[in-house]
Amino acid sequence: MLKTILIGLVVTVITIIAFSVVQSATSSPGNSVVNGQPTSEIIDGRDVKVDITGEVNHPGEYAISPEETLGTLISMAGGVTAKADSKAYNPSLYIGTYVSFYIPPVTELPAMCVEEAIEKVNINVAKEDELKEVGFNSSQAPNVVTYREENGLFQALEDILNVKGIGEATFNKVKNKICLS
Repeated sequence: MLKTILIGLVVTVITIIAFSVVQSATSSPGNSVVNGQPTSEIIDGRDVKVDITGEVNHPGEYAISPEETLGTLISMAGGVTAKADSKAYNPSLYIGTYVSFYIPPVTELPAMCVEEAIEKVNINVAKEDELKEVGFNSSQAPNVVTYREENGLFQALEDILNVKGIGEATFNKVKNKICLS
């Protein structure tokens, strides 16, 4: 009987160790997930890697302190281009746990080679029908409004990814058609 208990105890300990080794091997060091979204990768204990794309002069990945602002990150990326939509980002927003920022253009170049202003919808005040006009579907649009009512105003375009039913595909479809103010 004592031999059976000892064997069971040894098997349990080995199983626990095996599961912890597998879990640590499958998760990236320095990364975590908040609300299903990845958070910034920690570098040298204080800086994080953050990607900035869109209308900046030098898009890419930068090491920056989470206490710094999006404005600092934009400066590191060489500033915004003349086409950047200043209503679509908040330069005083703290980096915090964001992993990326997209700075959308204010104009687009359609097939006729004449720049046209992009009609945008303010995700902080838009009604459901306005949200549908820019590409949110009939279940996503009310979720955007509900999320805004429950969590307050969107601080970054990327916050739309926290809304139930909205993923990367939808974000990529609407990112040039939404703004914050």
